[in-house]
Amino acid sequence: MEDQQHDSGTLETDSAEDFSLITSRLESFRGSNLVQLVPAERLARAGFHYIGPSDRVRCFSCHKTVENWCTGDRPVERHKEVSPFCKFLSCIYRTSSNPIPGTSLTNGSAYNEEAEDMEYRLRTGQVVDESIYPVVPHMRSEESRLHTFSTWPLTAPVSPCDLAQAGLYYLGQCDQVQCFCCGGTLADWEIGDSAWAEHSKHFPFCFFILGHDVGNIPFQGSIEEEGSGRLRTSAGVHMGTFEERLRSFAGVNHPLNIERLARAGFYSNGTEDMVLCFCCNGGLKGWQPEEDPWEQHARHYPGCRFLLAEKGQEFVNRIQLQMPRQNKASSDQNGFLAARNDDDPLEKLQKLQREKLCKICMDKDIDIVFIPCGHLVTCNECSVSLIKCPICCGDIRQKVKTYIT
Repeated sequence: MEDQQHDSGTLETDSAEDFSLITSRLESFRGSNLVQLVPAERLARAGFHYIGPSDRVRCFSCHKTVENWCTGDRPVERHKEVSPFCKFLSCIYRTSSNPIPGTSLTNGSAYNEEAEDMEYRLRTGQVVDESIYPVVPHMRSEESRLHTFSTWPLTAPVSPCDLAQAGLYYLGQCDQVQCFCCGGTLADWEIGDSAWAEHSKHFPFCFFILGHDVGNIPFQGSIEEEGSGRLRTSAGVHMGTFEERLRSFAGVNHPLNIERLARAGFYSNGTEDMVLCFCCNGGLKGWQPEEDPWEQHARHYPGCRFLLAEKGQEFVNRIQLQMPRQNKASSDQNGFLAARNDDDPLEKLQKLQREKLCKICMDKDIDIVFIPCGHLVTCNECSVSLIKCPICCGDIRQKVKTYIT
C-alpha cells in the first residue's frame, strides 16, 4: 500500500495533476460513491483528493491516505488523526486558540469543523442561511434590552446603553450578556472593552452586526443612568440636530472638516479630536486628514440606526467588506477601544496575512484585479463566477492576474 509521508515543508503535487488546487481535488471525486457519505467540498477543503479503490483518499501535501469513511465523518478530524503535523492542516486549520470565558458559540473555542463548513458555504453562496433570526425575538426591542439591566453591576466597565445598542441584553448573572439576534454570549468585561467591538470580534457573522434587517427596534428617546444603576429615559435626543453637533466643535482644532463630522452624526466631547455619535454613542479618535467620517462610522459601528437611515445597508455592507482596511495610513486605532496590541509584531503579521486573503473564501491569497474598478478582492478560483465587483458592485470587464509580494 503506497502511504509514504512527504511532509518536507512544501506542498507537493501528485503525478501530473496539481492537487494543491481545490478545483482539481473536487474534480477527482466526480463519479465516486464516497460523496454520498461525505460531501466532496469538505473532503477537498481538508486537502484530500480521490485515488480509490473504494473510498480511499490522499492528502496532496503529506500524502497520507484515509479510507473506510462513514456518514457524518469529519474530514479535517480524520486527517489530523493520521497526520497531525501535516503542513497543509497547520497552515489552513489552526486548531489551537485561547478560549474566551463567557462565549457559547465557536469563537475562542477549539476548531469546529461543522461551523467552518457552514461559514464557507454561506460566504460562497452555496447555501442560504435558513436559521430563524432573531434567536431571541422578544428582545428585538432596544428598550426591552435596556430594561434587563436594572441589576447590572455598578462596577462593570461597559454601560447598559452601549450594550443594548449593540444588540445585547443582560442575563442576570455576573456580567454575562447575550445577543438577541445570533444568541452569542459575552462576559468578563474589562476596562477598555467596547460592546460593538467585542460583539463584532467574537461573532463576526451575526446578522445584526453585519447590518441585516433582523427586526431590531431602536429606542427613540435618550437614556441616562442614575446613581443607583437604574435607567431613566427622556424624550429629547442630545445632539440630535446638525446645528447642535456643529456648535460642539467651537474652539476645537480638528484635522477633519467639522461639517462633514457633524453630518455623519458626530459631535465633539472637547477632548482633542475625540467625537461621539449622538445616536449610537460610538466614539472615534486618532483621525487622519484623508479619512471619511461616514466610512469610519460604518466601519466601527455598523449597526447605528442613524448611519443606516442616512447611508443605507448597502453602503455599510460595502465598507464592512473592505475590512481589514488596506490603507495603512488610516488609523486602526480610531475607535476608542481600538486594539491594545498595536505594537505586537505577531499581531501586525497576522493583520498583514488577513489582508492578503481572498475576501470570499478567506482561504487563498488575493491575486485578481478587477477592471475597470481596480479592486483587489479575490483569488483566481473565487473570481470565476463573479460578474460584479463585491466591493463597488461595478461590472467586471476584465480580470487580471497579479502577484503580491
